[in-house]
Amino acid sequence: MARKASLERRGEGGFGSGSRSGSGRTALILLVLLVLAAVAVAAMVLLSQPGGPLASRQSQEVGAQATSTSSSSDASISGATGTTGAAGTTGAAGTTGATGADAGDGKISRMISSGEIRSIRLVGDSITAGYLCDGFDTYPDGDVVVYSGAQGTYHETAPEVACWANDFRAYASRRGVASFVNAGVSGFRMEFLAADPGAWLGEGADLIVVMLGTNDACHASVEEYEGFAEAGLAAAAEKSRELVVVCPPDNARTDASPRYGMGEIAGVLQRVSAERGYTCVSLLDALAVGSADFNEDQVHPTSAGSHKLWDTLKVRLDL
Repeated sequence: MARKASLERRGEGGFGSGSRSGSGRTALILLVLLVLAAVAVAAMVLLSQPGGPLASRQSQEVGAQATSTSSSSDASISGATGTTGAAGTTGAAGTTGATGADAGDGKISRMISSGEIRSIRLVGDSITAGYLCDGFDTYPDGDVVVYSGAQGTYHETAPEVACWANDFRAYASRRGVASFVNAGVSGFRMEFLAADPGAWLGEGADLIVVMLGTNDACHASVEEYEGFAEAGLAAAAEKSRELVVVCPPDNARTDASPRYGMGEIAGVLQRVSAERGYTCVSLLDALAVGSADFNEDQVHPTSAGSHKLWDTLKVRLDL
């Protein structure tokens, strides 16, 4: 019994000693953990201060997210969506807006104001001529000859026709432009400009604006059209102080059978313009395909639609 009691006391004492020793170690561990936690909290506070590494990184992440959101929004507003109609799918090539080193920066407006541009010549097809717009004469017979060559002889559309070209004329005349010629001829193509530029460009002008391709899409392959554009636009650039290339509006035409859509035309014009340094403005999305912006043939704008073309061109050239 004495031995047993002694063992019990030793065991009791041993347990008690171990417990005290364990409690000491546990307390020490808890103290270390508390210190480490305090250090970690302090570090997080310091890093999160304005100008700190963490705050800087968070700011960068938020900025990147905002930029990404903004870019997506811009793309949804101005990117081509590939509208499909009777003319075929436009594809992704027809990026809207202005492209080129000088597009959209007000350069044309400044040149007109300074007197560098005293003459303007528009080169285009029936959309530029104002065919089917209010006041159009199917066979213009004005005093100004706008083309005389292998395709025949054609005269300028009357200034009273309610079309985008005459909106431009009014804008220019109010700013002192002395000569304005609307050399838009129904049915004409970039091919004709490339074949005989002198017959269409005449003596040229300080500013030449070319919008051609709607009819080419019914006659030439994309590759052939690109060759015509390279030659025709180069000739126009040589006869002008400033050249502006305009991508025609999209359409769902029912009066002909295009081989491809206006998106492909816009892609060619933008590519050639970028390579040669021409100012290029796209009107691909200026009108609503299949809407009342067009006459029944869904290719020639109404007067209201044609005025929209001018409004869009004016904004995108920053006039």
